[in-house]
Amino acid sequence: MGAQTILVVEDEFLIRFMLADSLRELGYQVLEAVDGDEGFAILLTGQAVDLIVTDVRMPGTIDGMDLTRRSKSLAPARPVIVCSADLLRSESHPADEFLTKPYSFEALAGLIARLIGDPWQTVPQIHSA
Repeated sequence: MGAQTILVVEDEFLIRFMLADSLRELGYQVLEAVDGDEGFAILLTGQAVDLIVTDVRMPGTIDGMDLTRRSKSLAPARPVIVCSADLLRSESHPADEFLTKPYSFEALAGLIARLIGDPWQTVPQIHSA
């Protein structure tokens, strides 16, 4: 069995690249999407995704909150971390966690570890916020 898979959905190339690269360095498999439409298309392929990290404000027809709701309808236990400079934590439901931009990679990595464990854990440790 391979490492756990994280879907990073972020329209800003440099942010997406740095997040994906840093998560790969920790040992996670990473899928990247440039917007919510592409992220949702990845989920519909049936490819295993253990956790989603998504921005909120992105171009396209599906924003990060809509992606979160659609992900929860497909797999209610799959954790979603929403990151935004324009949203309040109280507005982030049904996301499992919320990070205000800008945030440190260490803060994100800590949330991921708490939600799904280390990259090679075979059974995700899912805890609700």
